[in-house]
Amino acid sequence: MSEMIFLLMLFGLPAAIGFKLAMSRGKNPLLWGMLSGVFPFFLVVLHFHQPTHEIRGHFRKCDHCGRTFPWKDSVCKYCGAAVSDSETI
Repeated sequence: MSEMIFLLMLFGLPAAIGFKLAMSRGKNPLLWGMLSGVFPFFLVVLHFHQPTHEIRGHFRKCDHCGRTFPWKDSVCKYCGAAVSDSETI
C-alpha cells in the first residue's frame, strides 16, 4: 500500500499540476499532464511559457504592444498601458 502512495505522489502529483497549468495556458492538458507525470521538468517549461493568444480568465493580450499578461492585472506589465474592464467583456 505504501508503494502505491509513493508512486501516486511521484507520478500523479506532477501530472495533476501539469494538467492544471496546461489548462490555464491554453495547451492540451492531457498531453502536458502525461509529460509532466513522466518528466517533471515539463512543469518548469509550462510555468514560464506565456501563451501567444488571449485566454479568458487567465491571460489577456495588450492592445498596444500585443504581448500577453495575467488577466488579474489591469495594467500591461510590458508597456504600462491601462486596460479597462469594459474592454474585456
